[in-house]
Parts: sequence; C-alpha cells; structure tokens
Amino acid sequence: MARKRIGELLVERGAITPEQLEAGLTAQRQTRQRLGVTLIGQGAITEATLAQALSEALGMPQVDLAAITPDWAAVHLLRARFCEQHDLFPYALETVAGKRQLVVAMADPLNITAIEEIEFTSGLKVSGRVTALSAVRGAILRYYHKVPVATGPRPAPARPPARAAPVPARPAVVEDDEEVIVGEELPAAEKTQRTSLADLIREREEQAKRKRGGGGGTADKPKARAPASGGGGGVLDDLDYLFGQAAREEPDRMEELERRFWALMRIMARKGLLTNEEFRRELDDEGGEG
Repeated sequence: MARKRIGELLVERGAITPEQLEAGLTAQRQTRQRLGVTLIGQGAITEATLAQALSEALGMPQVDLAAITPDWAAVHLLRARFCEQHDLFPYALETVAGKRQLVVAMADPLNITAIEEIEFTSGLKVSGRVTALSAVRGAILRYYHKVPVATGPRPAPARPPARAAPVPARPAVVEDDEEVIVGEELPAAEKTQRTSLADLIREREEQAKRKRGGGGGTADKPKARAPASGGGGGVLDDLDYLFGQAAREEPDRMEELERRFWALMRIMARKGLLTNEEFRRELDDEGGEG
C-alpha cells in the first residue's frame, strides 16, 4: 500500500473535497498548525470525523473521555504542562502479556516524539487511543486544574468571549508528523541523516532484545566496563556499569532500564544531539564490524 497523508485519507473517505483540502493546506502554511486543526477551524470537518479517520488509518481504537473515570495513578505519571504541550491525556494502566502499559488518549496519535518521551520518563509502554482535541483539553482542565467542564455539546457563542486567548500554535514539523505510513517504509534515497540513525538505533534495539530473549545466562559475559572505554562489551555491560550487575538478576527491572536507554537514544537522535558516527563509536555493539 502507498504512503498517504491525513488530507488524502479524508478526501478518499469523502469527508472533505479536494478544494477544501487545498484551502486547508494553504492556511496551514501560514498558521503552522496541524492540518486537522486547520480544517476544523475552517469548518470543513468535525472533530468526530477527524478522529474516526485517524482511528481507521492507524488501526487505533477511539475513546470517549467524557464517559470514563481516569485512574489517578495514570494521571499522576505525566505533568499537566507536558499533556497541554502535546494534546494528550493519560487515563489508565493496563496489563498486557504480564507487562504494565500506560493508556493515553491522543488528539495527535502521530506524535511519536511525545510517545517516546512518555515511555522514557515513565518506563512504561504507551498504548494509544484516538480522541477529539476538545475532549483532551477538557480532561486536562478537569483533572489537572480542577476546572469544571461541561461534558455535553455546547452551542457556539455569537461572538468570541472577551479576553479570550487564542489557541497557541505549536511548531509543527509537517513533513515528519502529518504522514500516515500505510504498510510501506521510506525509500532509501529519501532517508535523512536523522531517520537513518533512528533506523540504526531501532535495529540495534531489536538485536539486543533477541539476544536477551535467547537466554544463555551471563557466564560468558565480560565484566562491566565504563562506557567511555571505547571497546569490548555492549549495552548490557554499560547498564551493569551504571546500575550494578545485580540488575540482571531482576529481568523486569533490566528490561525497563534497557527500554529507557533505547528511548533516550531515539530522542537524542531526533533532536540532533547524536550522530551516526558517535553512536557507532560509543554505543553501537556492532560498530567495530561496520
């Protein structure tokens, strides 16, 4: 299947016309808001239609935040400011295959940066749900700021209320975040330095998982070394050095530390704080092999 963007998916479903899409893209270039928010502001589409399109395209369930009671243990895992910045709301903890996951309602489920930061800071895998932007913001006001929020539909005011602050437009990286990848990776020629490094990091993470799952104990492992030594062991030995070899005796704890380590690597790569050369020289277990 081909690579598609949100706008294309909405046109294919008959939710908007090609003319409405073109008008939305023109306005988006000026406002720097995400296309979905722009189309809603223009009255071309409703929040419900947008959420349905995202849910179908990504295969991600929807959630009605107004119909649930959040788990405070989940809410307290994230700060209000982070939730406001990324338009998301953590509302539950669930156990899948014996492992805990944080269930997060997201107006923008394509925000991979936010997902990885949550997984890094919480140590939990994120299980995403699609929801409307107004529902997320209402939940943040209600549960973080203790502001009563009406749950039913409200008629639009005849004019904007006095002193109403405009919704801040987040800097949007449209090229990275607006696409929905449907069963196909970027051709190699389109890969940038950062996406190439991100691919390398994910490849090494999968290799580390396979090694860990292969068993074999630790008898043949070298002793823990300092990460700056420039050779020898790999990620497990670096974690031994940081947290003590006793961590290996607790598989769940070791898996959590490894997950945080790899999430941190991806965040650094995306922010341009880590280069391919640095990763291969200092952190890549197979860097000396090419």
